[in-house]
Amino acid sequence: MSESHTTPSGELSPLYYVAIGASAGGLEALQEFFSHLAVDTGATYIVVQHLSPDYKSMMPELLRKHTDMPIHQVSEGMMPERNAIYLMPARKNMEIHSGKLKLINRAAETHVHAPIDAFLQSLALDQQHLAVGIVLSGTGSDGSRGIKALKEHGGMVVIQDPKTAKFDGMPMSAFNTGFVDLVLPASEMGEKLVSYMQHPAIASEDSSLFASFNDANSPLSDIFDVLKKHSSISFSNYKASTVGRRIERRMGINQLTSLEAYFRFLLESQREVHILSKELLIGVTRFFRDKEAFFRLSQEVVPRIVKKYTSKSDSIRIWVAGCSTGEEAYSMAMLFLDEVERNGSQASVKVFATDVDDNAIATASAGIYSGDIEQDITEERLKKYFTKRGDVYTVTQELRQSVIFATHNMMDDPPFSNIDLVSCRNVLIYFQSAAQKKVLSSLYFALKDQGILFLGGSESLGDLLAYFHVVDDRSRLFRKAGSLRLPLFSPSNKDPSLQSPAQGGLERPVSPSAHAIPRRLEECVLERLVNEYAPDCIVINDSFNAVHIYGDVSLYTRGVSAGRVSNNIKDMVVDDLSIAVSTALYRSEKNEADVFYKDVVLGVSDTEQIVIDLTVFYIKESDHSSAPRYFIVQFIQHRSESGEPSTPSRIPFDASAQSQQRIHDLEQELIKKQEHLQVTVEELETTNEELQSANEELMSANEELQSTNEELQSVNEELYTVNSEYQQKIVELTESNDDLDHVFNTTDVGIVFLDAQLAIRKYTLWCTRYINMRMSDIGRPFSHISHSFQYDDFSTDIISVSNGGSSIEKEIISQQGHILYIRILPYQKHSSSMQTGVLVTIANVSRYRFMEQALQRTQDELRGIFLEQGKKPAPKAIKVLLLDDNLKDGAIVQKLLEDTPGREFNVRYCSTIKQALVLAKEETFDVYLVDYVLGELTAKDFIGVLQKEKVFGPTIVLSSYSANGLDMSFLEEDILDFLSKDELMSPLLVRSIDYVLERYRLKQALVGLDKPS
Repeated sequence: MSESHTTPSGELSPLYYVAIGASAGGLEALQEFFSHLAVDTGATYIVVQHLSPDYKSMMPELLRKHTDMPIHQVSEGMMPERNAIYLMPARKNMEIHSGKLKLINRAAETHVHAPIDAFLQSLALDQQHLAVGIVLSGTGSDGSRGIKALKEHGGMVVIQDPKTAKFDGMPMSAFNTGFVDLVLPASEMGEKLVSYMQHPAIASEDSSLFASFNDANSPLSDIFDVLKKHSSISFSNYKASTVGRRIERRMGINQLTSLEAYFRFLLESQREVHILSKELLIGVTRFFRDKEAFFRLSQEVVPRIVKKYTSKSDSIRIWVAGCSTGEEAYSMAMLFLDEVERNGSQASVKVFATDVDDNAIATASAGIYSGDIEQDITEERLKKYFTKRGDVYTVTQELRQSVIFATHNMMDDPPFSNIDLVSCRNVLIYFQSAAQKKVLSSLYFALKDQGILFLGGSESLGDLLAYFHVVDDRSRLFRKAGSLRLPLFSPSNKDPSLQSPAQGGLERPVSPSAHAIPRRLEECVLERLVNEYAPDCIVINDSFNAVHIYGDVSLYTRGVSAGRVSNNIKDMVVDDLSIAVSTALYRSEKNEADVFYKDVVLGVSDTEQIVIDLTVFYIKESDHSSAPRYFIVQFIQHRSESGEPSTPSRIPFDASAQSQQRIHDLEQELIKKQEHLQVTVEELETTNEELQSANEELMSANEELQSTNEELQSVNEELYTVNSEYQQKIVELTESNDDLDHVFNTTDVGIVFLDAQLAIRKYTLWCTRYINMRMSDIGRPFSHISHSFQYDDFSTDIISVSNGGSSIEKEIISQQGHILYIRILPYQKHSSSMQTGVLVTIANVSRYRFMEQALQRTQDELRGIFLEQGKKPAPKAIKVLLLDDNLKDGAIVQKLLEDTPGREFNVRYCSTIKQALVLAKEETFDVYLVDYVLGELTAKDFIGVLQKEKVFGPTIVLSSYSANGLDMSFLEEDILDFLSKDELMSPLLVRSIDYVLERYRLKQALVGLDKPS
């Protein structure tokens, strides 16, 4: 079992799966990566390479020198563990399912072998936001499709800096997708990766941002405002899990620990605003995504639509909502163009492809895609609808003219109309429930009667299912069942029976929920009480449509007039209340709070006016961010009676100021309407965008050779990987051989290697001093070679060890008189436990034996000197030179010596260095007693002067300072002891004098031993 890895809070951290893709030149990058990666990151590392099926990979041996993590070759069903490396075997592709590694036999392929893409795609589906993809050196584009899947499911993507990659094809292809989080040299990836995985917002499984969706004071609302200014998109309609996880991931990448810090970072970095917008838009797609669904579409839907249109004046209209970079729009166009050609129809095909992301629309309009689309599109369609230029494919003019791209926001902009097929796949899953209903209602409006709605595999119609027939539930294909026109769907419209039938007399399908349900007694009583006691009011939904009226509101609303009936509150209230009601509703909706206006003037006739209080109550069904919202518009007339209960925070209604606010709101709405004209402008401009393909046919001659070139490129990459491994091994072996040769040529030890037949395999040059060998003797039996040892049993001992005997060690004499130490050892190879030869080592130990004898003699002489010194009697009188600039201290020391019983000391006292030097030159003293501080000089200065004058003798330093304050280095010279004046006593002083005298005599004796006799 792998060791547990915990967060700073003590919880078990999530297991991150780090997939590393590498190809040509990837060996060096892998070694750099693992050399700078800690061994206890708590993640698991899975290496996917382009390996040759014909050669055994040496990657495990080559990586072990750069990391202490265990390295495993992947086997079927293996469960990756923390802090371990897993290598994909040759002749296999690899996927991961439910955390287990699955091996797939590598079959013959018509396209480029792409094991990195295959594994990254399965990893993205299996591990979601716990997946990390790293793309290292290599040629081609393998890995680019895989990182798109990682980004779609919330994973992280890191690539090697192309400038540091040996081959920049794979890193550059990944970078060009626009989905890369970090671009780093391989040596710096480990540190950044660990910082990301251990970041508090990333390491926690539970997103702390989800709760912020319902917190009006959270910086999340400010972040949404910044994003809306940048992209005109309100991300507040997105699911909390989607937005929260992606914002936390960006916080982890930028090493920020709070929403407030990240909000400040967004204000400072336009680049981060752009990256976050792109992250949240999740623009990941590919051609014919979900092949089974497109197959069902081509078999059951496309032929039926095409059969309806035959003439040139007919137009087949398709709307691809959320088209991202255009792959699905072009896929739809290819399906219909093929079917039109197959049926011989002359109808035109118009695909309206829209997305909220301007950059995605620009990419789609260019119609240029990387070479990896070959894995999604058949060879026939590639030749028919694309032109290859180098490594990229460009859509043909015929295909491009059938698709019209435009920027469009499904939440705010009006839908297209009279559409035969609407494709909105894998977009709704990121929206909150209310936003999903609004978009589905818009798509319903866009479809013709019997039109087809094509959704993603994880999306459903919800409450609108009653208005569609299921064509294929597995592929999420639905047919519009009638021509009922719906308003923008809102939570109040859950029951289809509440909607009025559209004109045209067509019946709408009736859902089981449309049958009348008898009201309960409690509801009747409640309604009576409300009508009796509650003020006049109107209940409206979040689309500002009236859903219920309590009391008599005829005074405040218009009567029913000819034409279409509207239940929108803005159309219902009288003109005098229009501004007040509109501004109150907008304030309540924006602030999610109640609004109270007082003193609103209402004219009931040409001469009479009344004053009312207007209240708007904000109601939400639950605390969930996507819960339905309602508003209660309440009208209360002023009465003359006093004692009316007060209402909190009533705001006097200023018609002029509120009118200005309303005008501003209307101007903003007008701006939005003007932006809606962009779709029409796009249609007019498409005729001028197709002048780029004059030389499209110049590359057709090379198309036949392209597939062969790609296969050769794949084989070349595999061979390059194998060659890199062998070259690395050869370099290591060459270095080892050079080191061994250097040792053999420079060592002072003789070594002879004998094989199992006792023939010479190898030897050091030093052996030739005693054994008569030459390089030409390698391979000859050792018994044929003469030597200069006085060792008659030499050959016999070698044979004995060779036959399994124990090792033999002997000291012998050579003919030159040298003492040699010979060892005869059995020789075993590391990979085999059996003996494969004999090893003979020879060392000249003559010098060491001579040194042993010399040391023994010296020891004997020294012992004799010590004994002789010990027999000498102590001198009767000891001459002492006392140097102390403090007369009082000097007198005390002199008194201590003179009063010592049984000992005689002749003391000469001096108060200056000058006096002491004169006496030292004239007389010989046995010992010097010197005060440490002598004016501006010290005892060390005095000793230095004595040595210059060639005057020597043992010295004792006296001082009133502690030893910690002295320079003790001078004790290594002739100053042999130190005494404190504060602790000075006669016995201590005498013992110190005896000690230094004895040390001085021993020192002189040792110096005498070193002198030549």
